[in-house]
Amino acid sequence: MLSKAQVISALALASFYVMPAVHDATALELEELPWELDAVFDAHCFDCHDDTISEGGLNLLDLAFDPTDPVNLAQWTKIHDRVAKGEMPPEQKERPSASEIEKLTGLTAQALQSAWTTRYAECGRVNGRRLNPVEYETTLRDLLAAPWLELEAIIPPDPEKGDFDNVASAQDISYVQMAQYLQAAEIAIDSAMLLRPAPVATKVRTGLSEEARYFGKGEFEGLGTGRNRIVDDWIVFLRQPNSAQAPFRIRNTSQAIPGYYQFRVRCRAVLYDHGELKRPERGHVLSIRTASKRLLGKFDVPEDFDGGIVEFTAWQNEGDLLELYAETLDDRNFKRDEPLSPYRGEGIAVQWFDIEGPFPTADCDPETTWPTESYRRLFGDLPTALWDPSSGLREPEPLHVPDLSGNKRGLRDPFQLPPEKTMVVSDDPAADAERLLRQFMRRAYRRDPDESEVERCLGFALEAIKDRACFQDVMRIAYQAVLVSPDFLVFREPVGPLDDFALASRLSYLLWRSAPDQALLETAAAGLNDPASLESAYQQLFADPKIERFFRDFTRQWLDLDKVDDTAPDRYLFPEYFCDTHLIESGVAETEATFATLVKENLPVKNLVAADFAMVNERLAQLYEIEGVRGMGLRKVSLPADSPRGGFLTQSSIMKVTANGLTTSPVIRGTWVVERILGIHPPPPPPGISAVEPDTQGATTIREILSAHSQSKGCIECHKTIDPPGFALESFDVMGGWRTNYRSFGEGEQVALRVADRPVSYKEGLPVDASGVTKDGVEFRDIHEFRDYLITQERQLARNLVERFVTFATGAVPTFADRKTIERILDENADRGYPVESLLRGVVFSELFLNK
Repeated sequence: MLSKAQVISALALASFYVMPAVHDATALELEELPWELDAVFDAHCFDCHDDTISEGGLNLLDLAFDPTDPVNLAQWTKIHDRVAKGEMPPEQKERPSASEIEKLTGLTAQALQSAWTTRYAECGRVNGRRLNPVEYETTLRDLLAAPWLELEAIIPPDPEKGDFDNVASAQDISYVQMAQYLQAAEIAIDSAMLLRPAPVATKVRTGLSEEARYFGKGEFEGLGTGRNRIVDDWIVFLRQPNSAQAPFRIRNTSQAIPGYYQFRVRCRAVLYDHGELKRPERGHVLSIRTASKRLLGKFDVPEDFDGGIVEFTAWQNEGDLLELYAETLDDRNFKRDEPLSPYRGEGIAVQWFDIEGPFPTADCDPETTWPTESYRRLFGDLPTALWDPSSGLREPEPLHVPDLSGNKRGLRDPFQLPPEKTMVVSDDPAADAERLLRQFMRRAYRRDPDESEVERCLGFALEAIKDRACFQDVMRIAYQAVLVSPDFLVFREPVGPLDDFALASRLSYLLWRSAPDQALLETAAAGLNDPASLESAYQQLFADPKIERFFRDFTRQWLDLDKVDDTAPDRYLFPEYFCDTHLIESGVAETEATFATLVKENLPVKNLVAADFAMVNERLAQLYEIEGVRGMGLRKVSLPADSPRGGFLTQSSIMKVTANGLTTSPVIRGTWVVERILGIHPPPPPPGISAVEPDTQGATTIREILSAHSQSKGCIECHKTIDPPGFALESFDVMGGWRTNYRSFGEGEQVALRVADRPVSYKEGLPVDASGVTKDGVEFRDIHEFRDYLITQERQLARNLVERFVTFATGAVPTFADRKTIERILDENADRGYPVESLLRGVVFSELFLNK
């Protein structure tokens, strides 16, 4: 049996000759930029950008034009753009004449276009692009029919370029990464095997563990731990647990067999009124998660006075410890000497849990037989049996499955039946290995594998057969070879027009973030490279529920939502937000749902910043002061004309991502707006310039601090661009709540409010000023007038979105040579207000998408 090290070494060596070749850039030929521009540079540029000063890190005196170097071409593109937009030379410098500007921009544009066009012909737009961690995990979930797999954290994250982590030129591959890919492949295959005799589903009715310890049976005035009590046979939650050491844990749920389980919860929302349970005054949400924080189900609590039964299905790993979260209750410590009898407040009552399973499929149909679909993907219809030492086969290898239960026990074999072991039975191991491997490779490689590729991976299996390995061990080594092969990890895209299978993969990874399914592979085999076939495939993928992956992944990367948990609102400045995970999760879901609505309904691009609707649930509606919304489910609600909501700018998730939990900064928020929404990228601050820190003591406003900071020579130009959008958003606090005054640790009046039926307070500081003047001289008084200004920039909003689509869809940031195509897509959609889905479709049917 080959060791892991041998497999890694063999496949790492194979990668050197299988990886797509990156052409030697020095082979490109192009005339250098004409040096007759020296006179323009000498008169207007060298005094700030020579080998002595080099402002902004730019030394034009020594900057040659190198058509073989993408970094050099990017520098010249920036020079072209800043001159063309009138940003350089700066206002205080003498401006070149119109003819000089035309000559400079015309010559650089011609040289850049020629350089990139030549490079595309030699190398293509995209280097050898590799699956990123999200794509790897999603692909294996679909390939193995194992949606429970959690692999993303095993693979090293890829660096971002153009705000996305799937850009080929930023990717690399190393021995360390190959080792981690092998580990992920082992875990995926072993998790999907489920080598166990068919289990019988059972139903368990259970409750919470250690009720007496956590809920204090007996007198309501009893001290107990926390404000949760048992009333009749209902456990009443009046708060969240105050630490990870005292969770609300559901007992008797450490299942011995992984599989799909059906959960039923009898519960109701209540108003705890001096020991009596009454109807609630607001909606409540419960969730069940594992000890490792994996969400199994999240649901509205019924408000029926007699309670209701909530049902959901989830995959449960062996040994999962389950915990209950009262999402809409406060989790502060209550004082132990507070009497409970006079207490009146909202709560959630739970009576029992039913947990039934395991089932082989998510529909929990008792008629569905084992084995699971994941087993069939690996072994077809081959049977299993207990390992018999007299068979002459070696004892089965232990399975490598991470402990996802939260017990932190490390790798284990959850399917072993000591002392007996289960094995897959094959009467003709060599023939079965080749048959199964060919089927697997076609799905994994997203095309028909070459014979040499089959032979290379099959060789591992045949070697294991000679070594008398059990059949599952024979196949797992072959499958692992497939899953760490460059033919799986790297997109096979030849220079020039994509072939049918490469195009199918590019379309599938754009819209599904995963490999083509069998139907799309069959379409590719019949021919996908014509407009009618591509249109049909696009429509089919778009109509599939897996399109939600595109909405989620694109939105999270584009709008920086992955940073939403990096900070937390301060419990003293913002007590109403303290540990409100439900609000955070709702805010992210709102942003994703908003983007999905813009695409599905093909709405004009102005809706990115000024929509007449919002996607909210009860918690968000409460934050946004919208009446009449109940429950955790998001729904589309119409907004009045004077609402500051609508579009991405003022959403809770965006306001949280651009704040630090204590304060908000117009610099951070303004930079986010101009970069993420408008696609304008200001240069980084000069060396030695310290960050602007708002005053949390309340003596000085951030506007006053910025007024002094931004007047310095190295700062003024950029702050003219980034400060105005930030000022417009100052009316929103760290979670997106509307404010007229800042909050303060020092000066200011005390303001009282109630949070989850508990009195809290904060200090109100100086008033907010949300007015400003844009760089092009447009004055605004507040967010409403600033959004009106942004609507006039709809072509730039659309241009930025198209560039984002191009980057995400192809794995390459747009270059100067791509601008004509991007402008053509914009022109085709201008008269309809640049509808969002039409822009996406324009990218898919463009030469940028259809070619390497």
